[in-house]
Amino acid sequence: MNKLKFSLILIGLTVIAVFSSSLFFTGEESNKVQRINGFNLVAPPKTISIDSLQKVKDIGAEWVAIVPYAFCNSKTAEITFDHPRQWWGEKPEGVKETIAMAKSLGLNVMLKPHLWVGGQGWAGDLDFESDSLWQVFEKHYAEYIGTYAAIADSMKVELYCIGTEVRNSTRDRKHFWLDLIENTRKDFSGLLTYAANWDEYDQITFWDKLDYIGVDAYFPLSDAKSPSKQELIHAWNQPKNELKQVSQKFQKQILFTEFGYESIDFNTMGHWKLSKDTLSINLENQKIAFEAFYESMRSEDWWQGGFIWKWHLNRNGLHQRNIKAYTPQDKPALNIIKNEFKTYF
Repeated sequence: MNKLKFSLILIGLTVIAVFSSSLFFTGEESNKVQRINGFNLVAPPKTISIDSLQKVKDIGAEWVAIVPYAFCNSKTAEITFDHPRQWWGEKPEGVKETIAMAKSLGLNVMLKPHLWVGGQGWAGDLDFESDSLWQVFEKHYAEYIGTYAAIADSMKVELYCIGTEVRNSTRDRKHFWLDLIENTRKDFSGLLTYAANWDEYDQITFWDKLDYIGVDAYFPLSDAKSPSKQELIHAWNQPKNELKQVSQKFQKQILFTEFGYESIDFNTMGHWKLSKDTLSINLENQKIAFEAFYESMRSEDWWQGGFIWKWHLNRNGLHQRNIKAYTPQDKPALNIIKNEFKTYF
C-alpha cells in the first residue's frame, strides 16, 4: 500500500471516529438529564389504595411530589407537625406508606415539606419583628426538615425539597439556609432543591449549593378573561428570558416545583388577585393555558420539567370542591398533559 493511499484511509478513519464520537456525545448529553414529569399530590385524610397512585402513572407521570405539612404559629414562631388529628397523608406514617406505594409502581419521588401559618396561611408572608423569634422559628424548622430528610434518605427518595415559598426568610436569613443545606446533605444523600415563589427565585443567592433551582411558576401572564394560546405564548417570553438568565448565572437547571392553572375565567392573571367564588367555571381556559405552557417550554434546554399542582388521590376533578380548582383530573386539560408526557418526555 503506497503512502498516499494509507494517508487517505487514515484521514477517513479519523473523520469517522470524530463523527461517531460527536454523535455519541450528543446522545449522551440529550439523555443525560431526563425531564421530570410529575404531579404534586394532595395528602389524603385517610389511608389510600395503590390504585389511586396507579391512576397518576397511567397518564404518563413518572414522578410524584409528596407534601407533609407542618403548622407555624405566627406569634410564637413555633412549628409543630405529626398531630394525632392531622391528615394521614401529611404525617410520617402516611408519608412513608405513600412513598413505598409510589416506588412499588416505579414512580420517582420528591418529598416537599410545606408550612401552614396560623392566621394567614401562606408562608410567603411569614415575618417576625425580632431576631429571637426568628431563632425560635429556625430551630423548629430545622427539626422539621431534618425529620423528613431522614425519612427521605431511609426510603431512597430521589429528590428532597428543603422548603416552599418561605420568601422573607430566604431573603433576610441567608446564613440559616446555608447551614440548613449543609446539615441536610449529612442526612440525605439524594438531590436537593428549594421551591421558590415566582417573585422570589431571582433574589435567592444560595442556588449554587442546591442541585436544582426550584420555582413555583405562577407567573402572571394575562388580565384577559379568556386569553388565546398565542397571547399566552407571547406572554411567556419575558419570564422565560429571566429564568434562563438565572439558570446561566448559577449553571443549574430550573425545575418547576409547582405549576398549573385553575379552571376559571381570568386564570392566568394571578390567583392571589382573584375572588374565585364570583368567577365562572372555565375548563377551556385551563386547557389553553396548558397548551401554551408546553409550547413555550418544551424546547428550553435550561428547563428540567416540573410538578403540576395538583392531583387528588381520593376525589375526582369534577367534584364540586375541585371543579374550579387547579387539578386537571377529568378535565379537558388532562388530555394535553397526557399527550405531552408521552410525546416529549
